[in-house]
Amino acid sequence: MTVNLGQKTFNFGLKVPAEKAAEAEATIRDHAKWMRETHSYDNSKIQLVHYYVSKSDEMVNPAAPDDGTTGNVLFTINEVYVQPEGIGQHMEAGQQWPHFQSFMEVLTTYGDILVLNGDVIESL
Repeated sequence: MTVNLGQKTFNFGLKVPAEKAAEAEATIRDHAKWMRETHSYDNSKIQLVHYYVSKSDEMVNPAAPDDGTTGNVLFTINEVYVQPEGIGQHMEAGQQWPHFQSFMEVLTTYGDILVLNGDVIESL
C-alpha cells in the first residue's frame, strides 16, 4: 500500500546506551508482537499502511564510519495509518495492552525524537 500525503504517523527515534539496548529491544519486540495481534494491512484490524522498526549503532561521525561508534544504539519505530482515526484506535487499544507502561517507559527514557500524530508531508 502506498503512503499518501496527509496520513497520520507515529515515528519514534530512541538513543539507548549499549548496556541497555538488549532490554530496550526486548520491549520494542514485545510492542511489535502486540502490533501484529491488533493491526493489519487490510481492514480486519486497526489498519496500517506501513510499520517497521530499525536498529543501528550510533556513529561518531556518519560521514567518516572509520571513526567508530559512540556506544549508543539507535532504534526507530515507524507507523503510518490509513485513516486519521487509526491513531485514536491505536491509543485506545494500547490502554488495554498489559505492557503499555513498560513500552512508554522505554519511549520516555530513551526517546530522542517522538512524533505523535504526525502528518505525512512528502511521499514517493
